Amino acid sequence: MAVTADRPIRFLQVVTSYPAYLRDFYADRPQLQSAPYAQHIEALLDDGFSGCHNLSREMARAGWQADAIVANAAPAQRKWLGEHDLSLPEPVDGLLVAAMQIQMFRPDVVYFTDVVQFDSRFLRKLPNRPSVLIGWRGFGIPAGTDLAEYDVIVSSFDRIFTEAPRFGAQDVQRHYPGFPDDFQAADTPVYERDVIFSGSVTSQHVSRVALLQLIWRASRGDDGGKPFGFELFMPDVSVFPAEMQALNRGSLWGNTMLRALNRSRVTINVAVDGFDVQPPNMRVIETTGAGGFLLTNAHPDLSQFFSPGKELETFSNGDELIAKIRYYLVHDVERRAIAKQGHLRCLKDHSLIASAARFRAMIHTKLAASGT
Repeated sequence: MAVTADRPIRFLQVVTSYPAYLRDFYADRPQLQSAPYAQHIEALLDDGFSGCHNLSREMARAGWQADAIVANAAPAQRKWLGEHDLSLPEPVDGLLVAAMQIQMFRPDVVYFTDVVQFDSRFLRKLPNRPSVLIGWRGFGIPAGTDLAEYDVIVSSFDRIFTEAPRFGAQDVQRHYPGFPDDFQAADTPVYERDVIFSGSVTSQHVSRVALLQLIWRASRGDDGGKPFGFELFMPDVSVFPAEMQALNRGSLWGNTMLRALNRSRVTINVAVDGFDVQPPNMRVIETTGAGGFLLTNAHPDLSQFFSPGKELETFSNGDELIAKIRYYLVHDVERRAIAKQGHLRCLKDHSLIASAARFRAMIHTKLAASGT
């Protein structure tokens, strides 16, 4: 059926969240076990996890018929099945439920944020193919992934523009996630911590591991400099020495993480190895959007998004990283001014509203090409 002025575009976003996040989310909200499916989705969106990627609400505000699925949120998926008099054996197969939901929603456009689990082998099984299939990728693509059924892969990283076509992608286009406007950052943060890192480490984070250990040693004064506070917020710190593991306070998610970024004097960002530290990764958008002071990898492209030294700060090596940590911990007025300017720049140029508007323009072009 063609999209007309009388029928809004039907947009569906299919998300998968970190299992550790979903575990913590439901542990903190036992009341959701008896809540209807729609309440699960609203609560998940309200919590702000990966909020820079979540477009369904912005599409709805633009007049589209929009919805979101969190495919691996098993309690929500069980509720959806029950409300439609359906059942599946345990453990619930989130991909199968997502296929059923796509079939029932009949979207014109589906946007998947996980193209590995939802690759072409999944897409070919859909009884009714949506007019436009879009997938995000911000990380390396594993061998064996099939992207041939996607109309477009979107990414903010140059590497994906080279890599995705080798896996069958028909088109690759630039997309930058944006900071959600419903998070209100404190104009004058009351600081609770000196230096923090919030995130994770994998085999593709060799530089991150090394630099975090360097910060830890400097925070103790091992380099002869003045000690400072340093805390980690990570799901797994087993890669670090036992003494360093004691700095970990556990994972922060969604809006809770954004508030911690706002209330910390310095937030550290170290990009993924192999992506040539190409900006802006998610922590750049999240920290500046939350009104935090960010210290991130130097890169010649960064000035296209933020002004180093005025809206955030950068480092090129470990010595510069430690020197700037110590400098900005004692230059409060300068640090706050940079954080404020970074916040204003993020809201002006890198908001979710602007990101969604660009995404809609791309969808209109793709729909027109498909004849929908």
